Amino acid sequence: MLNIPKVVETGGPCAGKTSALAAIAQFCQNVGRHPVIITEAVTDLANAGFDKTRPEFQTYVLKKILFETALREEAYAAGHFPAEPVFIYDRGLCDGRAYVDEDTFAAALKAVDLSLVQARDEYSGVIFLDSAAVGAEEFYTLENNDVRDEGLEAARILNERTKDAWMGTPHFRHIPNRPGVDFDGKITECLQALARILGVPIPLENERKFLVHNFKPDMLPRHATPIDIIQTYLVGKEEQVERVRARGQHNHYLYFNTIKVGLPTGGSHELDTLVSRGMFDDLLIRRDATRLPVHKTRKCFRHAEHYCELDLFRGHREGLIMLEVEVHEMTDHVELPQQLGEFEEVTGDPRYSNYALALPT
Repeated sequence: MLNIPKVVETGGPCAGKTSALAAIAQFCQNVGRHPVIITEAVTDLANAGFDKTRPEFQTYVLKKILFETALREEAYAAGHFPAEPVFIYDRGLCDGRAYVDEDTFAAALKAVDLSLVQARDEYSGVIFLDSAAVGAEEFYTLENNDVRDEGLEAARILNERTKDAWMGTPHFRHIPNRPGVDFDGKITECLQALARILGVPIPLENERKFLVHNFKPDMLPRHATPIDIIQTYLVGKEEQVERVRARGQHNHYLYFNTIKVGLPTGGSHELDTLVSRGMFDDLLIRRDATRLPVHKTRKCFRHAEHYCELDLFRGHREGLIMLEVEVHEMTDHVELPQQLGEFEEVTGDPRYSNYALALPT
């Protein structure tokens, strides 16, 4: 049996799974693992024209998840992946229990020769995000999922039914909507749960940013993980900032679309979506001609209990080098890797946002 971490990301309707999935994929890259995404079977089949109301639909869902898993295991055994993989499931084998009666689900399990224990317990971890209908009602929406049609009360019921469907799995991580914690905080808690599952350092909520002068590249830690990032801003709605990003290692790329919308209460909300290469190319048609792509090589490493991201900018910002360091609180003392050069703090300086850096010099 292959020793591959398998993590289910699930939750109630409008829980933030789309953004969490994108963040999970990027986090895996940051820690030197190759994220292998198994997309949501129900959505894939429904979009292909399968009738969700038929009792055998659940059998098709299980078959698709099992087939996609077996295909990726075969690819891993044949050496197709550039680094040790993590299988990330957008909903897993037990999610269907929330949507059908127990007899229908038991028949689907029997059809694929699985017991409930096998379907529930084979994963390294299950990360469950609460629906916005439970504690964050003002953010509940039907607009970002074509196959979602639940009102608030139905969403609450499905949230609990889905949570119950996974009860008993050995590594269940519940991510609620906490009072006073914004959506970014919810995503951070999700990544912290993933880090515990994978046994890697846990990410923190805050970051401080520093310019690096007189950089000494030969002093980088040997374990520093290189990631190539190309970020392009798009023309979109006036009240939002939209970008696409290609992010990869060893010529294997993932593609993301991010929409940042200002909130009436101040601050902003980001919807980050993992997209296909084809969709990425289509979105690039709307590139903002007043801004250039931000191209950088990111080196991820640990130093003195800090998680660090060192960005070496390319293209029109060639020579610019910035270090971001995770901290518990913004006032925490930061022990900088002095062997890399000299540091100038620019935390909060709008001139060093990616959006500003995309402007021609």
